[in-house]
Amino acid sequence: MKTFLQGGILMGSLLFALFQLLLPVYAFLPALQARALHLLFMFWIIFGGGFVGKVTGGAGRMGSGNEVPLSQNSGRAPTSTRLLPKIGFLWDLFLFLAGVGISLYVFLSAEGINEQYGVPTGWGQTVLAFLFLLLVIEATRREIQPALPILAFLFLLYALFGHLIPGTFGHPQYDLPTLAGQMFLTTGGIWGLLVGVSADVIAIFVFFGALMFATGGGTGFMRLSIRLAGRFSGGPAKVATLASALFGSISGSASANVATTGAFTIPMMKRLKYSPELAAAVEAAASTGGQIMPPIMGAGAFVLAELTETPYLQVAFRSLLPALFYFLSVGMGIHFYAKRKAYVGLPREELPAWGETVRSSLFFLIPFGVLLAWMIGGYTPQYAAFWASLVTVVFAFVTEDFRWKGREALPQLKKAVLDGARQAAVIASISACAQIIIAVIALTGLGVKISSFIVSVSQGKLFLSLVLIALTSIVLGMQVPTTAAYIMAVVIGGPVLVNLGIPPLVAHLFVFYFAILSAITPPICGAVYIAAGMAGSDWFKTALLSMRLCFAAFFIPFVFVYDQALLLRGGVGEIIYAVIRTGAATVFLSAGLMKYWRKELGTVRTGILLTAGALQLVPNLWMNLLGAVPPFLLLLL
Repeated sequence: MKTFLQGGILMGSLLFALFQLLLPVYAFLPALQARALHLLFMFWIIFGGGFVGKVTGGAGRMGSGNEVPLSQNSGRAPTSTRLLPKIGFLWDLFLFLAGVGISLYVFLSAEGINEQYGVPTGWGQTVLAFLFLLLVIEATRREIQPALPILAFLFLLYALFGHLIPGTFGHPQYDLPTLAGQMFLTTGGIWGLLVGVSADVIAIFVFFGALMFATGGGTGFMRLSIRLAGRFSGGPAKVATLASALFGSISGSASANVATTGAFTIPMMKRLKYSPELAAAVEAAASTGGQIMPPIMGAGAFVLAELTETPYLQVAFRSLLPALFYFLSVGMGIHFYAKRKAYVGLPREELPAWGETVRSSLFFLIPFGVLLAWMIGGYTPQYAAFWASLVTVVFAFVTEDFRWKGREALPQLKKAVLDGARQAAVIASISACAQIIIAVIALTGLGVKISSFIVSVSQGKLFLSLVLIALTSIVLGMQVPTTAAYIMAVVIGGPVLVNLGIPPLVAHLFVFYFAILSAITPPICGAVYIAAGMAGSDWFKTALLSMRLCFAAFFIPFVFVYDQALLLRGGVGEIIYAVIRTGAATVFLSAGLMKYWRKELGTVRTGILLTAGALQLVPNLWMNLLGAVPPFLLLLL
């Protein structure tokens, strides 16, 4: 029985992987059917894994046993049934059958549902609709912290009873069949954009990443990072930064990044007597930046491309300079901190040989190259990910010495399928839960009302509006995963910025960046919690140091709103000018915050450097030149 049940989870994971890999190539299903199957597999993995785990005592949990948390708030066991502990596996079995059954019903009835135009045929569909919404909320609750599921439930209550609220934030009354129809029988409800992006684009990249890391790609980029950065001052911390940038450009998840690269880099830093706070702060800051590092910038970036109707490759291209400056900030912060504390690099004998480094690097460079080549060639990201995944599967059967492994590769592929299915199921649950919130906001007009409130408070002033929207994005991101926080914040703040003359892509990138930064911003900072736990450090001190390391990220979004040359818009001269002054600001501010500029700084010299950095942010050549003089004079003193 145990083997049979575990085989059921493996079979579901394999079917999930095949469906997601083939969907972008053959596009064989209409939107509603594809999204229904996507959520069907989500329920299969989450609730089925819970059921098998209960029956087998945990051994049947979905995954290979060493998965990493995917969202910044992840970390709860997927088989948890804390609310109903006495019902046990029967409750999980009911949830599994209900979730899979309703999804299958939608898949088989898709043509008829499309012809209903959001009007239920009877109370049966109304009951199914609300049951399905509650199943989505429960699936999400099992995978992440409860803030997002609770928020989704509260929004459902708002849709049902918001007509009782007096004043601006009330809305017209919706009876149960009408609300059920709008939320369940249209692609504007639960089957909307977020679930569509999860099914069409994000899932295949998740499986691509799982394949790459299960078949040796992770070893390759870790060795390359050590070889390139390990011997310098603060080398292990710089290794963490480079590795996180490389890993994050594929995983697009701060927590997954911390858990994966941090398992190697944090012990390495502590072994060389780096403080636990620094080890954790470096890993948290660098891993958070992975979500904005092209070519794969996290789930939210794919949603951003859909919402702004911008080709994903252009989104990645426009985001390149801000991402590079983010990691420049982290790298310079590490450098100055390491110089001040006299932290050394790795001993030469611990550096991997160039030969093995190059060979192992091919396991991620070649699939990466295939991915980029197809995307640059004009193909969709998901189509490019399909071919990159095929190349990665081929590499699974090859050793680092390029010998054929044969059947020895099967355990690696099994691990990739199980890990990829779990991660894709987590993202699907988050997307579906967030879609409930977005659907209610659209149905009730709540987004327009909150946008009007922001305009009223800011009095139409751009800078004040930016500050309010940045704070909103960070606060939302403290409670919910990045993608959900970005979507909710941009629905509220995006129209405000667009009405103030900011191009849609720029407005969305601004919100996206601050939603990401919530992972390291106290008091609730998921990436910091994970890194601090791994390093045994004080989480609050870690968060403050992490923010100092990537301080540039907190001003770069403001810079590219006012000077879009930083997004590679405008003439060559404008772009070069933006790069020089932003780079100078990043270096001066990092030096000031770390209190080192050729030697340890006192209060006065620290203030001079911080002022010099601030002057570089002003788009005025004379102010920039004035600000550049004091740092160079300090180098001579």
